[in-house]
Amino acid sequence: MANGRKSIDAMPSVLASIPSIEVSFVLSHYSNNPVNGMAELLQRKGYYTAFFHGAPNGSMGFDAFANMSGFQHYFGKDEYGNDDDFDGYWGIWDHKFLGYFAEQMNSFPQPFMTSVFTTSSHHPYIIPEEMEGEFEEGPKPIYKTLRYADHALKLFFDKASKMPWFANTLFVITADHASAEIMYESYNTAWGYFAIPVFSITPGGLIPACA
Repeated sequence: MANGRKSIDAMPSVLASIPSIEVSFVLSHYSNNPVNGMAELLQRKGYYTAFFHGAPNGSMGFDAFANMSGFQHYFGKDEYGNDDDFDGYWGIWDHKFLGYFAEQMNSFPQPFMTSVFTTSSHHPYIIPEEMEGEFEEGPKPIYKTLRYADHALKLFFDKASKMPWFANTLFVITADHASAEIMYESYNTAWGYFAIPVFSITPGGLIPACA
């Protein structure tokens, strides 16, 4: 279940188990409190940590929260450094930024923990001009965009699979919140408004349980 209905709610929830109560944590008067999140805990164990977000730096306060919650480095649109790949609305196109994400991780010391927040599957549900016609339309405008997002993930995993850290990595994929583009009535409910997918991928096989 998602913690909120807005993207700004997701980072504190997913990475630090901080709920959104009436207002998003990053906008609340608690936002300067110390945070005991995943990045900070893993850094104590010797992990290098970095957060990636293809939007303009400062968007939704993600860079500030990343720093406060223990991420050693933040990589945003500024660090990406090529405005030609900006979608004109939210950030760098997913297929471009995820490729950059994979390349940057290849330069990090191991072990590392990273997180990437993609941007493309938001209104107005556009895809790169050069990919127009490649993805099947659907009954909702978001369908084509989601197929593009899936394609971007495929390209990322194709690239990542060639990296030396790939087999030792646990990948966790989830959503920031449920979509407002509701197709099935079962999601037009109090439960459905917060239902999101989450799944993990372990290329090297099951990770041993902690003692």
